[in-house]
Amino acid sequence: MLAAGSLVLSGLGLGGAFAADPQQNSTVVGSSAWYTQAYENFNTGGYLTPQQADVTGPQRAPYGTSSHRITIGESSAQTELYRTDAYDGVAVGDLTRLEYSELARTTLAGGADRQAAYLRLSVDNDGTDGTDSIDASLFFFPANNGTVVNGQWQSWDVANGTLNIDGDGGATTTLADYANAHPNAVLVNAPFDQTHDAGALALIAGGALGGPTDPQTNGEYFVDRVVVGNAGQDTLYDFGGGSEVNGGTTDLTVDPAHDQGWKHQAYDNVDYLTSDQALVDGPGVPPLGEGSLRFTLLSTENPDRVELFRTTQYDDTFVRDLRTLTFSTFARGNAGNVTPQQPAYLRLSVDNDGDGTMDNTLYFYPANNGAVQQATWQTWSAAGGLWNVDSDTGVAGAITLSDYVVAHPDAKIVVNGDAGFPNQPQGGVAFLVGGGGASQMNGSYYLDDITIGKVDAATGHTATSKRFDLEPTAPTLTIGDASVAEGNSGATLTFPVTLSRPVVRAVTAHYATGNDSAKAGDDYRATSGTLTIPAGSTTGTVSVPVVSDRVHEASETMHVSLTTPVGATVADGTGVGTILDDDTAVGLGLRQARHHRVRVVVSTSPVAAGAPVTVYRVLRSGAKQLLATNLDANGRLSVRLAGHYRPGTRVTMVAKVQTANGPYRSLRVHLTVR
Repeated sequence: MLAAGSLVLSGLGLGGAFAADPQQNSTVVGSSAWYTQAYENFNTGGYLTPQQADVTGPQRAPYGTSSHRITIGESSAQTELYRTDAYDGVAVGDLTRLEYSELARTTLAGGADRQAAYLRLSVDNDGTDGTDSIDASLFFFPANNGTVVNGQWQSWDVANGTLNIDGDGGATTTLADYANAHPNAVLVNAPFDQTHDAGALALIAGGALGGPTDPQTNGEYFVDRVVVGNAGQDTLYDFGGGSEVNGGTTDLTVDPAHDQGWKHQAYDNVDYLTSDQALVDGPGVPPLGEGSLRFTLLSTENPDRVELFRTTQYDDTFVRDLRTLTFSTFARGNAGNVTPQQPAYLRLSVDNDGDGTMDNTLYFYPANNGAVQQATWQTWSAAGGLWNVDSDTGVAGAITLSDYVVAHPDAKIVVNGDAGFPNQPQGGVAFLVGGGGASQMNGSYYLDDITIGKVDAATGHTATSKRFDLEPTAPTLTIGDASVAEGNSGATLTFPVTLSRPVVRAVTAHYATGNDSAKAGDDYRATSGTLTIPAGSTTGTVSVPVVSDRVHEASETMHVSLTTPVGATVADGTGVGTILDDDTAVGLGLRQARHHRVRVVVSTSPVAAGAPVTVYRVLRSGAKQLLATNLDANGRLSVRLAGHYRPGTRVTMVAKVQTANGPYRSLRVHLTVR
């Protein structure tokens, strides 16, 4: 079966990663149940001011961004304790887990290596005999359970380790052996007085108990990620609190030309298949953008077919570092199929023991996290939801990611690839359909709006997210050219805008006019705004008013530009507008004729064939009509006027031609009659 996901439990050496079966209702809490304490000598009870603090780091803390620091100075008698009474009264035999992480380092330049912080359990063998007497102290010394390496975080499994009874060098035992030998033993402790805290479980540095050659002076001892299992209920203590900051969300569009690290894959029990996935418009109104990813399963195909949409970009991410994990689905049966279809589900491939190979597959099934509706977009929050390990065991067998992380604090997402097929898509994060019988067969399944957030790997300080919008190739906008006769009033340039295909939401773009030979204000009115093509439509227009005049001139051009589209891209964003001049230029010439008369020559451009023409003499008292006739077929007139003028008379005349676009006049022309 190519869709591997079997459970593999590996033996763990001390100092390595932990592994336990996930428990429902496991919790991750802070350090509110823990107390600081310090004294100079255990026997005299000389209390000191604790030299302890919650700090950031050091390095990448085992859980979260911080840890708890214990500082031991020069006094070999100084004992620092970080303790809790949360387990006082708990039977030793009920401790199913006991683990912690530590980092030790010297505070002297060139100083010798320091022994690690150790753990102590105070035990009453009689089962709280009424005096809360301590019959034994069980010590877990890391140096007696492995090699302590200074300057790096190490994890220790106390429950499966070797403990010393009443101090280093005392008799050795294990937690299980001690519980068998003392079936009534319980954890117990009492404060020395009312002003000092107590607690049977303590993490300790100092007191010359770290080993015969190391009193733990001049050192710093950091502790974090204590895990306590009590009768099957596991609690992980994250010391130091959190100092995460939100680094924001990056929006990314996944389309046929930009996969953003996501790959399509399909297989059955035996073979890899050609994926049948497609980025499409809709259906309906997707939660983000205009489209989604469609998976299709047909009843005529292999019932073992599985379609995957997967990515490698989260491989090597700690599961505990995941912060946001949401996605949206839409599912429906194909025509004739009335069986309710389950939506696409999410799978994480996880390595628990640090060997780089997959140990578990975690499945987030929407049907185990709410009521699935057919043919409706639904959004699922997987980070806080219920997950199934390795198979669908229903809600009853589901756990949270927090449950899983408490059991496997160092679990990482792994590639989950097939080494024999290196060209096949890889990746530990995958969305799947198929392999589920009738609940996912002969249907269409849509996926959109995937958001995955995690903290940075180096420090765990900054949480960032990527939001993936799954889209087909975006439709394109094209603006065409326009032309219009200038006219004398009310002319408009109308530019057609075309969308390459209809989409489920309105498409918008900004438009603005620009000058070419035509100038804004003189020849047209500057115009800008937002063009909207409604959902389901493919056409729109941009209108630009023309400024008309009665001056004959060459035809002129301007342009309209489309920018900043929403819901589409711009294929051709410039439309040229041509203002066609329809004015008539009237030329008038006056020539000397015999007998002190005047010849009038009228011409028009463009030719105003047969247009009415009137010639006037301009006098101080007004205009006097001299001639009313029509231009010839060439739009011309040449005629000798009837009047005679006294030699030396200066005459001024003007011609008016009536066209379909209105009257046009010539300039005033002067002639002195000889």
